[in-house]
Amino acid sequence: MKTRTKIGQGARNWQRWLLWPLVALAAWGAHPHSAAGSAHPARTMYRIVHLSPSANGPLDINARGQVAFTEDVGGDRTMARYYDGTSFTKLGTLGGAGSHVNALNDAGQIVGGSNFSPASTDTHAYRWSAQTGMLTLHTPPYNFATSAAFDINNSGQVAGYLPFFGPVLEPLHATRWSAENLARDLGTLNGPSLAIALNESGQVAGSTRNAAGNGLAFRWTEAGGMLGLGTLGGADSDAVAINRGGHVAGHSATAAGLTHAFLWTPEKGMTDLGPRRADADAFAIAMNDRDTVIGIIRIVDGPYRAFVWTGQTGMRELGTFGGRNAYAHDINQPGQVVGSAEARDGASRAFLWQGVGGLVDLNSRIPLAPPGLVLTAARAIADNGAIVADSNAGLVLLVPNPATHVAPTVGPIETGGVARVNQALAVSASVRDPDPGDTHRAIWSWGDGSKDEAGVVAEKNGAATVGGQHTYRAAGIYTVRLTVTDSSGQSATVQRIVVVCGPGAYLSGEGSFISPPGAIRVGKRQSGRASFAFLSERQSDGRRAQGAAFLRFSTAHLSFDSKRVDAVTVNGARIAYRGGGTLNGAGNVQFALMAAARPDGRHRLHIRIWHVDPATNRELVDYDSQAILAGAGAVRIGLAE
Repeated sequence: MKTRTKIGQGARNWQRWLLWPLVALAAWGAHPHSAAGSAHPARTMYRIVHLSPSANGPLDINARGQVAFTEDVGGDRTMARYYDGTSFTKLGTLGGAGSHVNALNDAGQIVGGSNFSPASTDTHAYRWSAQTGMLTLHTPPYNFATSAAFDINNSGQVAGYLPFFGPVLEPLHATRWSAENLARDLGTLNGPSLAIALNESGQVAGSTRNAAGNGLAFRWTEAGGMLGLGTLGGADSDAVAINRGGHVAGHSATAAGLTHAFLWTPEKGMTDLGPRRADADAFAIAMNDRDTVIGIIRIVDGPYRAFVWTGQTGMRELGTFGGRNAYAHDINQPGQVVGSAEARDGASRAFLWQGVGGLVDLNSRIPLAPPGLVLTAARAIADNGAIVADSNAGLVLLVPNPATHVAPTVGPIETGGVARVNQALAVSASVRDPDPGDTHRAIWSWGDGSKDEAGVVAEKNGAATVGGQHTYRAAGIYTVRLTVTDSSGQSATVQRIVVVCGPGAYLSGEGSFISPPGAIRVGKRQSGRASFAFLSERQSDGRRAQGAAFLRFSTAHLSFDSKRVDAVTVNGARIAYRGGGTLNGAGNVQFALMAAARPDGRHRLHIRIWHVDPATNRELVDYDSQAILAGAGAVRIGLAE
């Protein structure tokens, strides 16, 4: 029974949802979970299942440890995927170019959004099951508009929104679909409304917006209809979760102009959860049936910290691994919390928190981890203890039960120095297999249109190293992919970006970092791993080029590709890019990237993406990382000459 919902959301300008539907749906993407299970032992060890080398966007895990996730397939497209514990399924689309997931119930039903025609970037809500395939939840005749499905319970009821063409201030209405796909308009409170989450009783939590853009959290029930939950004294509030008891968690503006997390119950109304300090905001991320709420504290001009709130202890910060920031991402019914926290060198590490003993670095719980593999963030946890995590080898599932006759685990692809045109580039990766008698074969895909090549495998007793080399004939940014298959036919795939420098290259870079909450303006509570790459070359006359550069940046279902570079500035250890491109394959947006190397090997980064509203001619920010500090080795930037 699904009673817990996690969501990264907080849109302030609903019109932008219609301009940027993929970003909007990711920003409001729900992560529901199901009935309580038993907590696993404190010293649980995990095995790794590779889910995707290129996951980018919403995901969910159910009580059984099955996973629905969104995968970047290139060409500014994402596709919905499902892992049922044994095999992988491609969910397809409603006829368009791409799809994504938002929620998964214990019956294996998935809801999300999909493009419905090759010519449209609008997305329609869908329901998918293995028996029916992908079915649209969109109601004609408004096929040109966007709809969304954010949550599904174990009865098959779905929460989301449909377009509503009534009063001008009500373009969207919160909607609940029945198990038979019949839509019910839940109404609104003087503005557009969204149904974000629902419990097993069919009660719904969501938010509305008025003409000024202020939000109001609501709860909807069969008996009482839509009820506004009020605020903590400020202008707006947002609901993010509803549990078995019909209690709602969210965050609200205060009279002092801050944002505090709240818990609403029918008996007590809205309770301010804190923080109890005048220089910090707090945002709820998820809660369970015990009214345990998790979230993120943002200290003004300071770090981010993960918190857990209970009625007995109040708000507790969870700490870090010696670094500056920590983010809570999910909680299960037994009360286990997962997230990411920085170490002293600024590098991000996936954590598990169980109420005693502080944060556990999940990297210490993988006995068969290949050398170089790092879990950077734990994003979701099932009631049976399975964990979905980001790593430098892609999205993985951590399974607490040991097993044999399973796919091998592959570490990140390593390169032997700077990649240059017409020079052989050596690549390698380490492999570990719980079946020591297995043998392995490997295939390299170079991403430049050349033929795939077999890798050179050296192995003994379940440990292997895969090598290869390739010569690129043109400068650019390429995706190198490695697939390792064992003698039983089971395989795992990893990939990485490689920046290949030509003879005129003078600047190149690639890397990853944790994108903080607040960076995505239509998803202020969302955080996650972000990656980028760039390359600049001299013009034929020897001058440094301003237009011959590449920039690719992606995080949390937001993908940017540069189409032009207007300026590249190098000043010692500081570099700056500025230009234009597309966001999720559409629009005409501007970008700026600034990076500065530090003596300790870390880099201070700032990436900003924005567009101009044609109606008002005002600049609207789509993404702003602010100044962030990436861990040592996470970013490689340097002069190529």
